[in-house]
Amino acid sequence: MGSFKAVIFDLFYTLINPLKPEFMADSEYAVLGMTREDFEGRNAVDYEVRAGGTIRDPVEMIRHILRGLDFSDELIRRAADARLERIRRGLFGVEEKNLALLQQLRTAGIKTALVSNADICDVWYWKESPLASSFDETVFSCDVGVLKPDPRIYALVLERLGLPPDVCLFVGDGGHRELRGAREAGLHTCLTVEYITNLWPEKIPALKLQADHVIENLEELGKIVNKAIEKGYLER
Repeated sequence: MGSFKAVIFDLFYTLINPLKPEFMADSEYAVLGMTREDFEGRNAVDYEVRAGGTIRDPVEMIRHILRGLDFSDELIRRAADARLERIRRGLFGVEEKNLALLQQLRTAGIKTALVSNADICDVWYWKESPLASSFDETVFSCDVGVLKPDPRIYALVLERLGLPPDVCLFVGDGGHRELRGAREAGLHTCLTVEYITNLWPEKIPALKLQADHVIENLEELGKIVNKAIEKGYLER
């Protein structure tokens, strides 16, 4: 850890578990009478259009996901409102331990950055969230028009940080082939399985092959930082 000058995080399923039961009440899935699997299956189709920032209106985004299905304009609007609220609860409900880790890294002199594949709903309440002030640099795909694992999104955050890839650690749950992309971009990679262990454990063995480090939870990263400080690698 002493050789890293920056830690670059993924957002969803890394710093936030958006599927916690308390975040899911009155979700867009319930509004539409669809299962999460059915809705997210449709969301995966042409996802790069929405996460690339082509669609900037939440209602139009939901309409695009549901194209070909017979939903009224009113129901689509309600679903958009429900999705925005569900994600807001997730952003504002980030665990204190994760906020503390980000502060710990910065106190130790390590830069923090966020690189997330995100659509307009994902970032709607970002600036008001407790996470917004926790990063030196933030890159959302819908703002820059490039998604992980495209090497350009990693190059962009490195340029903003002013650092070469070999002194940066990317931490994520492995979705969207992000670990492979980060490794190919020259970054060190760390898989966190904290939130995905109970969601898709069958994917973890393959994801581990794309990671230089594997942690059970983000607190382990904090312990590594503390050890580096104790050994004099980092100054408080």
